[in-house]
Amino acid sequence: MNSTHLPSFGDALEDGILIADGNTITYANDAFRRLAGEGICDVHDPLFLFLSILRENGISDQAVIAEVKDALASKTPLRGKELVLQSPSGERQWYELSIREIEGDNTLWFFRQITRWKEAEAMLRENEEKYRLLFHGGNDGIVVYTISRKGEPEAFIEVNDIACRRLGYTRDELLSRSPLDIVPAGRVGEILREVKKLLVSDQILFETEQARADGSLCPVEINAHGMMLGGRRVIVSISRDITERRRDFGIKQTAYRQIEENIEQFAVLGDHIRNPLTVILGYAGCGDEEIGEEIRMQVEIIRGYLDQLDQGWIESEKVRSFLRRHYR
Repeated sequence: MNSTHLPSFGDALEDGILIADGNTITYANDAFRRLAGEGICDVHDPLFLFLSILRENGISDQAVIAEVKDALASKTPLRGKELVLQSPSGERQWYELSIREIEGDNTLWFFRQITRWKEAEAMLRENEEKYRLLFHGGNDGIVVYTISRKGEPEAFIEVNDIACRRLGYTRDELLSRSPLDIVPAGRVGEILREVKKLLVSDQILFETEQARADGSLCPVEINAHGMMLGGRRVIVSISRDITERRRDFGIKQTAYRQIEENIEQFAVLGDHIRNPLTVILGYAGCGDEEIGEEIRMQVEIIRGYLDQLDQGWIESEKVRSFLRRHYR
């Protein structure tokens, strides 16, 4: 570019540009002038001016100063030295300083504005931390794997810590395996059918089992989602250990069966007692009238108890009907 065009071009940049011939400043664009402040008018030595800027910003790092001095003395390029300086608005801004020789004996000082990059890096780190917290936290195993055009699992591309611990693999071991390696042999067909559903649906939910490294099985509930990642169709599979859920369900089923048996016994218990009572009542009229009357009174008392049992059986039937609706 023609040197006559340098001022207009340089002043359009947000990056600071300083050019010096030896120890004399020959050009400074508007961005550098704003960064250096009013003092630039009274300073001709670029190194002295740079040290002044550092002092104004409370920077006394001797390593930085030594690097700049060595670069100037040896005429060796200095690249990518990051500095935090105060902008004209009073805000702290990130700059990347580079120094190199250009045509003749001129030295180019380039203060590249990198605040937006630094802010983007900080946001990226924050997002990565959130991702790690969400992905590796909690109690659910999460695996991400690719699928073929036919909807068949191909390879793991990400696994979380819970999945590794539950299945008994290290992260590298699990990533080196196929998603079908954690499927019990008898359930491969079932899993393939479920995964293929994700070719036409975004989400599926089903119960199955996963095979651990030691060969044991873990009952799980799978909540799987299909999505595009880097131009590839992938499955995000979230598995929840339902061992306790199944154990609790088994306990409830056993209790329900016992309740049903007890209710059925109530249903026949009255008849089993009434039949002998009828016989006893018949014998009551065969002997002493006073004794017979006492027997009849006791029989009526027992029949009252039986009526209460019948009422209890009716209530028990309501309980059984409720259990059938909610626990079978």
